[in-house]
Amino acid sequence: LLLWIEGSVSPQEIRDRITQDDTFRTSILCWLESCHKGEYSLSSENQIGARINERKKQGKHDSFDITESAEKEATEGTCRDPATTLPERPPIARDEQSVGMWYQKMCCEVDEIVYLSNRHDKKHRKGCLKGQPAYCKARFPRETRNETEVDPDTGAIRFKKGEAWINTYNVVLSYVLRCNSDVTCLLSGTQVRAVVAYVTDYVTKCPLKTYKIFEVVKMI
Repeated sequence: LLLWIEGSVSPQEIRDRITQDDTFRTSILCWLESCHKGEYSLSSENQIGARINERKKQGKHDSFDITESAEKEATEGTCRDPATTLPERPPIARDEQSVGMWYQKMCCEVDEIVYLSNRHDKKHRKGCLKGQPAYCKARFPRETRNETEVDPDTGAIRFKKGEAWINTYNVVLSYVLRCNSDVTCLLSGTQVRAVVAYVTDYVTKCPLKTYKIFEVVKMI
């Protein structure tokens, strides 16, 4: 999913204004941080894992290890994976208290969805290692930082990130899509072109290798 913002200025103009206009920098950083985040909303990873495991043990008297893979956590026990359920719609009553309670519940549920869907395997057991010496092609663990930083010379933004093993995500998108996602802001022409090329290649890639196609044709 690639979103274009109508009327938006170019990435270079944004960088120039970030370095020159304090008010603009504060406003756009606040908005960008609201669009995606790199940490859980309400709880720590251990707290979320313990909460999920406790619910599972209520339905299945067995012990669970929160270090197990997300797939195992999502399928074992009688506790249903929140990624397999439909989201609860906002309350009809739009008063501040009702909306606030619903939003709090939504954030709690998104924490669990991210925990079960967005975490990278810390032991790299899913074929992500390549090269010699081995490195993770998904670039995990990611660099963490306590607050968003702006390079005063280039205007480059390095966003706040509290968790090294999850993708950045959007709370509302994760709540609606209920699956693994990776939400990022493209603030350079190079990034935009790279992502357009990647998405195009991904959606048009052939499901079979060329030599496999020739083998099938030969067999026919």
